[in-house]
Amino acid sequence: MNKTFIGNDDAYHQLSGYISLKNPGPLILYGKTGLGKRRAAEAAACAILGCCQKDLGHNGDFFLLDRKENPIKVEDILSLLDKSSLAALGSCKVYLICHAEKMNVQAQNKLLKLLEDKNRTNLVILLSERDTLLETIKSRCLTISFFPLAVEEIKSYLIEKGVPEEDTDLAAFICGNCPYHWAEVSEYFSTLKGICREMQAITRREELFQVFRLIQEKDSDEFYSVHAAHYLEALSMLQYVFLSPLLAKTAPRKDMAHKHTLGNLGNLYSVGELTRICSDIAKHQRQWIASSYTKNDFFDLVRSMVQVFS
Repeated sequence: MNKTFIGNDDAYHQLSGYISLKNPGPLILYGKTGLGKRRAAEAAACAILGCCQKDLGHNGDFFLLDRKENPIKVEDILSLLDKSSLAALGSCKVYLICHAEKMNVQAQNKLLKLLEDKNRTNLVILLSERDTLLETIKSRCLTISFFPLAVEEIKSYLIEKGVPEEDTDLAAFICGNCPYHWAEVSEYFSTLKGICREMQAITRREELFQVFRLIQEKDSDEFYSVHAAHYLEALSMLQYVFLSPLLAKTAPRKDMAHKHTLGNLGNLYSVGELTRICSDIAKHQRQWIASSYTKNDFFDLVRSMVQVFS
């Protein structure tokens, strides 16, 4: 099996060992988006089915279920079960299910029938970004985890993609050290970087209301509305803005290497206040992932940045 993704050598070696098994069972590739899980899964499917990447989509023994942002429902799994009853053209059929974390409980329970194929003529590969699968699913699968790249790995990758070295810290933080997520992040990185620099340059906390365009009612450039399509990454930018001075202020030695990250925020906020804000942003990130977030939550976050109490 050829390595088709960057980093995660341990995952590659585990996957190579899995493919070498005579009768591999169901598999979960687990990790954040942008780490190359789908690339790895398709390479594994090619090796198992004995075809090349360009022919995989036309292989009669390969079935892809990718509902993208939509939940995976019982009907989707029932469709796969219908296909599983047909004889394979080769030795087995491979089913690749993307975004398995979006599968509802009923669909997962239906999937168990496919996972329990003792003859191994139906092989399921699940891609999951979060640990939300039922224990009955996980106990029947081998799980291989993918992890964000090390700092030097992601910086080298970003520089190869044309990111100026002085921007690599922020770029890496926003894309979560996930290299293939950068393709999406790069489309709006310049705007987020501009807001980051504005925030770092404020001289009074109240100026944040101007940065987020919350002074004028129904401002078309208001931060939340403009960045709602990639709000999780926007929250990462906010986390970076406050985490940088926090780390610099609490470093054992506040040498010159750290001072450029302080900006004015290091003078405007105490260590306790910076800690409180970073914790608050993390709470908002979890809330957004849980799909229970509103514009009013964003307003509350901004108010806490301005009026935070240690």
